[in-house]
Amino acid sequence: MEANLLVAVVADELEERAREIAREEGARGMTLLNGRGISFPEHVTFFGLTYLGAETVLLAVLGEETATRIAERMNAELKLLEPFQGLAFCMPVDGTGGIDIEALCRHIRDHPPADRLHDEST
Repeated sequence: MEANLLVAVVADELEERAREIAREEGARGMTLLNGRGISFPEHVTFFGLTYLGAETVLLAVLGEETATRIAERMNAELKLLEPFQGLAFCMPVDGTGGIDIEALCRHIRDHPPADRLHDEST
């Protein structure tokens, strides 16, 4: 089973929804970091000031399928492909000390989030 690092950089106001999407798709935990973003060319706003928006960086090590599904859903639902909204992507991880990715993927498969239980039974 391939491990992937899910990286999502979202505007602070989108953080809660991003966490919900990750949880709904099977993420069992993540690391959140505060940040500020600047784009090139710089986004100039009121009185010529450069916008340095508050952002949250979400990091999670997951199975490849789960990480990709979360990134794609975040990009679509949070409109992260539009300017100044953020981004979500996955990167392969060579080693996972302290994390048994195969066991994690089995657990996600065998114990889907409560809100996905209903979908699978219909």
